[in-house]
Amino acid sequence: MDSLTQVVLGASVGEAVLGRKVGNRAVVWGAIGGTIPDLDVLLNPFLSDVEGVLAHRTFSHSLFTLTLLAPLLGYAVWRLHRSQTEATWRDWFWLFFFALITHPLLDAFTNYGTMLFFPFSDVRIAWRTIFIIDPLYTLPLLIGTLIVLFFARKSPHRKQVNRWALILSTAYLAITVFIKLHVRQVVQENLATQSISHGKFLTSPTFFNNVLWSVIVKQEDQYQVGYYSLFDSDRALQLKTIPQQAELLQAYTEDLETQEKVAGLINFTEGFYALRPHDKGAQFNDLRFGIITGWFDLTRDYIFSYQFTKENDHVLIQQQDRTAQPNSSDLQRFFQRTLGNTP
Repeated sequence: MDSLTQVVLGASVGEAVLGRKVGNRAVVWGAIGGTIPDLDVLLNPFLSDVEGVLAHRTFSHSLFTLTLLAPLLGYAVWRLHRSQTEATWRDWFWLFFFALITHPLLDAFTNYGTMLFFPFSDVRIAWRTIFIIDPLYTLPLLIGTLIVLFFARKSPHRKQVNRWALILSTAYLAITVFIKLHVRQVVQENLATQSISHGKFLTSPTFFNNVLWSVIVKQEDQYQVGYYSLFDSDRALQLKTIPQQAELLQAYTEDLETQEKVAGLINFTEGFYALRPHDKGAQFNDLRFGIITGWFDLTRDYIFSYQFTKENDHVLIQQQDRTAQPNSSDLQRFFQRTLGNTP
């Protein structure tokens, strides 16, 4: 999830664990604990574009790593505040344990993929029930955290407000799971009705909402892609074909180093990628995250896209610039489709 969501989730968890004993210190340290797993991005200046993407949500989001880190942070903060509060080292340990652990668990509900069991497994967990920025999940936690700061440490209202913030956000997250199950059922019905042969398929919520979902159906050398809205008048999917064009990679996988990078990218995309020729080489697009300025269209700018080029027999892989912004026409089409209208 986005940084703000992880901050307020950590703050709310910190308050629930230790707010009665240490007051706003629990909110502050919980917010810090909720942010720590994402500090792996500080390594990006020292990594290539591909390495930075592949390293994110790995060791820093491991349940194993964070469980080991919690007592160290707990001890350090206990030493810092031991003369000012009645909280024990164990109290601080539990605050950091829950603030740290809830971060990757929430991330696992999104589309990116989180290595919860690193280093024992390199499988990225991605349940894809919620978009990385969803105001309906974040707002209860944000509002609750802001209100809590103005109550006295032992005020019963403080505990009640925080409890309701956690209940509402968690209930919404649970609802997204049931919506996901419904969408998957709709897709399965359509694949059977339309006699579409397929392998794995993905369903993911689109930007900032849980109403409009993208659908990607993998076939042997192509994909069937489309959208489904909870407000659609019927359950019929309109799918279009996107060729994978994996053969374009052959010109860029002659040396072992490049082969390893390409294999890492393909593994990261879970096999849901497509290529297109580019004036300087080939463009590798991760289909799972969609495109910035419109619908599934290989001629547009995908959120995760990589340019393959050759210079003096050396292969360069660079992440494409993601500064393109949707225009008013894109936004209008998006809202129309969300409301169940096909633009």
